[in-house]
Formats: sequence, structure tokens, C-alpha cells
Amino acid sequence: MPDDRLESLARGEYSTAEDRADAIAGAPGLLTLEEVQEATGVDRETLAAFWRSMGLPMPTEGERVLTPMDVDAIIASHEVVAYGVLGAQTETQLLRAVSHTAERLAWWQFESLVDDAAARYSLDAESARLVVLDKIADMADIFEEQMVYAWRSHLSRIIRRVGAAVSEIGPEGSAPTPEALPLQRAVGFADLVGYTAISAKLDVGELDLLVQAFTRECRDLVSRGGGRVVKELGDGIMFVTDEPVRASLIALDLAEQIGRDKTTPPARVGLVWGRVLGRFGDVFGPTVNLASRLTGLAAPGEVLVDASTADSLADQANMRLEAQGQAAVPGLGQVRPFRLMRA
Repeated sequence: MPDDRLESLARGEYSTAEDRADAIAGAPGLLTLEEVQEATGVDRETLAAFWRSMGLPMPTEGERVLTPMDVDAIIASHEVVAYGVLGAQTETQLLRAVSHTAERLAWWQFESLVDDAAARYSLDAESARLVVLDKIADMADIFEEQMVYAWRSHLSRIIRRVGAAVSEIGPEGSAPTPEALPLQRAVGFADLVGYTAISAKLDVGELDLLVQAFTRECRDLVSRGGGRVVKELGDGIMFVTDEPVRASLIALDLAEQIGRDKTTPPARVGLVWGRVLGRFGDVFGPTVNLASRLTGLAAPGEVLVDASTADSLADQANMRLEAQGQAAVPGLGQVRPFRLMRA
């Protein structure tokens, strides 16, 4: 945001929500759809596809709501396809990924500021929102700096981690058959035992603290162990690693440490090493389904793996595997879990 607009905002010169939105967007609404089309040289159908991919409404004829920032983003998106840097389908996927993540992040930031205002100034929810509307544009540059820093840090970490995994186990491990899913990954789930019954007894504040404590500790343990949290599921998390030993150590840490300080219930963990399909920052396939099912079979503080994963860990001197009785798993048939423990 230009400094003069930020200063004007701080002086209270932007009194409406539209003014504040324009300030965050970098400039007031100046351009029409026709003017953006002329400035970018992009046809109307491509413009519509761009905004659709970004999850944004296409402006109507003659409406002055667009800015030079829109022009720059459209030109950049068009050029990576026109010059052959990326295929059109891939660029669409990346636009969707950025927009989905940014929308969720923006809501997360806004709601956090509302919670902060309500707590610090003893306000009801609507009054807290009004306070945040007055102040949030002041934070735009800080949020942007944090986002760029986090994105570059995570991308750098991904490059190092993938490079290390490839050099350690070869390009995606053993060569897959043409029918196999492309990536070898360890997929784990951890969830809180008895969450449904516990959450029914908690008020909103207590439930919020419980979920935050659980997800924070899970993210710390997974990150420290060299894994990645794929998603949070309220009472559970899903994580992946590039090889099984690291994943098994993370799984044991989760089972042993979640609930140890009594701030959260204990956790149970399911882990499977196998092939997956990676899309949208997520992973899919039977390996994922099996890991989820094993989690449901595990006892509090227990880690269960399947027979194939147990074989991949059999030579680890610091681990012990104990065969369990066969279990019928819906959609997957009979499965023989193994309990994973430290030796």
C-alpha cells in the first residue's frame, strides 16, 4: 500500500468499508473491465477464466473497481502460459491454490484480530468487528511481509528436504509399475481420543483452547521430526514424510506426548508407507484411506501400522513391532495391524 494512503487511513480519511478495501488493494477502483482488457491485450474469455480460477467475481461492464494490480496479475498469468513456462491447466491449478490459500489466510487473520479486540477491550463480536475494520488496513503490509517470508522459508525447506530424500532413497524409491500411484510417502493420522464426548461438555472458549493446544503441539512435533502437516481435521491431523523411519519416529512422539500434560486427551496414530497421488498440497489413494482406518483401530497412546510398513521398519534396532489380531476394515477387507513401539 502506498505510504500516503496508509497515512491517510491512519488519519481516518477512509471512513467506509469500500475505502478500506481499496486501500488494501493498492489503489482506488479506477479501471473498467474494458480498460483492463485493452491494457493487458487478453481476450474476455481468458479474463473470465482468470477470475474464475482465483475465485473472484468478474466485474460488470462499466464498473470501476479494478486497479493496476489486477492488470499486473493478469499479464503475469497470461505470459507464463503464452511463453511456454507452464501449461494452461497447470497455471489454472496454481491460481486456484494461491487463491484458496489466500482466502483462508485472510479470514484466519481477520478472525484472529476480532478475537484479540474482543478480549482486550471487552467487546461483543459485532463491536470487535467494527474496531478491526478501522485498523486492519494498517496491518496489510505486515501481513504481506509475513506471508512472503513464510512462503519463501517453506519453499526453501521443501527443496532441501526433497533433495535429501531423493539422494537417500533414489528418485521416488523403487520404480513404480505403470498402474501404480506415482509417489512413495509415509502417511500418518493422529486424532484425539474421546473428542466428541469431551467437546460436548466444553464451552466455546474451552473448545477453542483444546483444539489450538492439540494442533500446535502436533505441528511442533511433526515439523521437528522432518514431516509436513497436510491438514488439520479439528480433532485430528494428517501428516506425510518422504521415508518411513522418520514418519515412525514422529508417530511415536505424537502418541507418547499428546495428552501427557493433561491439557488435551491422549492421541492415537495410524501410519502407512505406500504410494499416493499428490494434488493441491494434499495426498490421495488407498494408502491414505488405510492410515485413517488404522487410526480408528488404535488404542489411546498407540501407533498402528500395516504389514507392509512393518516390513519396511523391521531392521530398525530402536523399534519393536507386535502383530495384532486381524480386523475387518470397511472398503479394504481384512487387515492385520502391527503395533509400533520403541525398543
